[in-house]
Amino acid sequence: MDKLEWAVDTVDGTTFEKIAGEILRNEGYAVHESGVIGTDGGWDARIEINGRNGIGHASVDNSWRGKLRDDAESVEELEEEQDESFDLLVFVTNQRVTGQQELDMEREIEEEYGWDLKILHRRHIIGITGHERPDLAERHFGFNPKRNDDHIDQILELRDERLNLIVNREDVATDLEDGPAAVIHLIPNGVFSGNYVQRSDDLPGLPRVGNLNVDHGTDTVGKGKLNTGGRMRQPYKSYTYLRKDGLYEAVDTWVFREDEDGGLLLNNSRDAKESLDCKAGIAVQAGIRALKEMGVTGTVFCFISLLDAKGATIAYETRISGPAVQQPLRTVRYTTDLAEIPLAEANVTDSLRDPLMEIWQELGWNVNLHYDEDGSWIGPTIRFADVGQFPAED
Repeated sequence: MDKLEWAVDTVDGTTFEKIAGEILRNEGYAVHESGVIGTDGGWDARIEINGRNGIGHASVDNSWRGKLRDDAESVEELEEEQDESFDLLVFVTNQRVTGQQELDMEREIEEEYGWDLKILHRRHIIGITGHERPDLAERHFGFNPKRNDDHIDQILELRDERLNLIVNREDVATDLEDGPAAVIHLIPNGVFSGNYVQRSDDLPGLPRVGNLNVDHGTDTVGKGKLNTGGRMRQPYKSYTYLRKDGLYEAVDTWVFREDEDGGLLLNNSRDAKESLDCKAGIAVQAGIRALKEMGVTGTVFCFISLLDAKGATIAYETRISGPAVQQPLRTVRYTTDLAEIPLAEANVTDSLRDPLMEIWQELGWNVNLHYDEDGSWIGPTIRFADVGQFPAED
């Protein structure tokens, strides 16, 4: 699967409705959008072509046939309410549709409602955005599919470049205190397609690590903004950093401490808001809010890294039964697999469940104390004045 196929398969509903309108126009339809959008990309518009009129619908729902049938019922109700008669129903989906499925649905809709049905599906979306209109992919997915580059490899290289700077205490990490650190990166799919804002001053303010409230200690530094808790040019133990190209970085050393015997402990107590899991979740929630504010759309890649933490074990409450023997972290640098987060529909605790569980398993646990057996968050709910809570309310 190449990156365009991946982008089409994982696109969020809000982004897809924008693409759907432009694809219909590309196919020759006059499009008059209603402005009604659902989280699954449930969008509709009045359309016209060659003197015929109808309704266009778009959705990223996996059950595309059920969604199409529901949409057809809604269009029939609209005909009755408005005393109108439509000729066409066009359904735009990012799902795979076979030729036989297409013929069957065309026949079903014609027999049931008397309309001509046109389905623009995954193959059409990839063809149009990949060949006829690569500008649509660049605008909505953040890359031009006609450029010969390996996008995911570029993302990983950027992440590793940032981690090296932190380890060497360079760039914005120059005054970060020595020792182990936890790092959270959010990297937009479109990070290499130019800046989202013209000036660093135009970037939103940033909270400290572990907080959602914007901190007045945010400073403009070169290509981005940096919050060190008001300790610029002094040693600091954590920071948040946001660049004009959308790269977001949160670094924290507070989650590590030494035990009585000089061993390294990673704070992941179930009930502590200072735990790695909580701080990572809050940092991601704050980062997503900042990225949305600066106009980033589509998907972001999330990574959690532990630096200079070889030998670390998890610190947890004594009343909780842990593994008989913890497995100390075996590497100096550990980074989780990437997690893909759609900005329009981000559920932070769901998105971080796998990478956080990966860290617990690496340290010898078969459970994560912050999630129940069904994968739901059972860690602390942390409220912040004026800006809501972590995890965010539905």
